[in-house]
Amino acid sequence: MSPGPSPLTPAGAEIVYREGAWRRRAHAHSSMGDAPHSLKRRARAGVARAARAFRRVSPALALFSALALFSPAEARAQKGFTKEYPATPNVRLFLINRSGTVEVIAWERAKVKVSARMESSSTRVVPQVAGDDVTIDVERENREDKGDVNFTIHVPAYSTVDIQTKRGNIIVRNVRGSVVRARVSTEGDIELTGIRSQMVVAENIMGNILFDAELLDGGTYELKSTQGDIQLRINADAGFRLTATAPRTRNIDVNGFAGRGQFEFFNDKRKVIGKVGNGGAKLNTTNTLGSISIAPRSR
Repeated sequence: MSPGPSPLTPAGAEIVYREGAWRRRAHAHSSMGDAPHSLKRRARAGVARAARAFRRVSPALALFSALALFSPAEARAQKGFTKEYPATPNVRLFLINRSGTVEVIAWERAKVKVSARMESSSTRVVPQVAGDDVTIDVERENREDKGDVNFTIHVPAYSTVDIQTKRGNIIVRNVRGSVVRARVSTEGDIELTGIRSQMVVAENIMGNILFDAELLDGGTYELKSTQGDIQLRINADAGFRLTATAPRTRNIDVNGFAGRGQFEFFNDKRKVIGKVGNGGAKLNTTNTLGSISIAPRSR
């Protein structure tokens, strides 16, 4: 059944107007004792028709009232945009966020595609492009914390990626640029998968770190957390020198590489130093209140 005309449309307004007119006319004639019965019947019929039409309008009117009540809040929530920028062969992405998830995904196009969703419509997100650099600084553009800003960013596979946030998760997938940095200054997980870079730095305070990567000769890899689990999944044929420290938990597991290298435990197993293969890469990892696990990649 059709819901009937909206009270905000000309047709709906006409129905409301006609009901009032019929009611006034019926009242006027009913107050005349000698009014013709035919006219009274017409008045009553008109009032009935208008009442039926108004009942059809009422649900729409109620819906409009609800929208008027909730629309401002909805308008402030989850604003966003998507923009693309041309990328140079040596493109570098720098992003400083306050809170929210940042996901960076490598693709084969020579463009940087930035998609952002903001909790507040007043949040400014203004990517700056200069030479090889694409810079997004949410802190600089917004003096106050205006809620989460969630990013999904596609970059060329050989991009340098440097992501920093106060709170929220950082995810980087399949990047093969020379440098990958991911830093969370308070709480948030870091997930770096399919990485093939010469330098990787991942740091957080509270949260897990997953590092799934191919280590390169001469590369440097630093992973640090205060509270959370650190999992390293490394190519089985990698050559690296390891320094792993878990001062409070003594929870360091290198069994995945136990038969591939030589390891020594120090200070009641709070620290492990070892060498695998030619020791070409440098791998340092520290976890104060959590565990460290190092194993070959499954693929």
